[in-house]
Amino acid sequence: MKRTVKKFIIVLLTGLFLLGIGQAVWAEKWEPYQFKGNEYFEFKILLEEDEETKESIYILDIKESSEKSASGEEVYEVSYTTKGTLTKDELGPETAFGLMGSYGISLNMLVINPAYGFFFSQMDLKVGEKMNFFGAGIIKVIGKEKIAGREGFVCQLFQADEEEKMIAEWVIDPDLALPLRSKIFEDNELQGQIELVKYMQY
Repeated sequence: MKRTVKKFIIVLLTGLFLLGIGQAVWAEKWEPYQFKGNEYFEFKILLEEDEETKESIYILDIKESSEKSASGEEVYEVSYTTKGTLTKDELGPETAFGLMGSYGISLNMLVINPAYGFFFSQMDLKVGEKMNFFGAGIIKVIGKEKIAGREGFVCQLFQADEEEKMIAEWVIDPDLALPLRSKIFEDNELQGQIELVKYMQY
């Protein structure tokens, strides 16, 4: 009987150990803007303004050129495209420098606030994870979702002092430099989102 109990305890402890190892292996971290090069991202942007939804397209294209830097490093040609529609009276100075200037929000803040990007480099991406970042906000990983043929973790950011008030939501594939989708909220109402519609590597 004692041997049986001892065997059971050993099996149980081994199982718990392997479970812990498995969770460590499967948990992933993500740091934004770590581009591989030779990549094409195409996003659809939706912004709410005066009870109207404005739609535009943003394309980021990164291609290796035939040139080398003075130190022999690869050189990449990077192009940015924004496409959308504006009425004649909306045409103005901002229009000359990309549609986001006309829409009143910077693209980098819509994709991910740099401060929040730091949070992700400190946490494990696995379903069920929850972290409070120094009173700046609470991030919960609530599940997974497929977008543009890729799977990512659904991460929601809430106010630290009002956990029911959502600030932002991202769907993150740890293998990509940008989120598959980003949403920003104000008073729990969606203000804007950017979602991947196409990704490819050259």
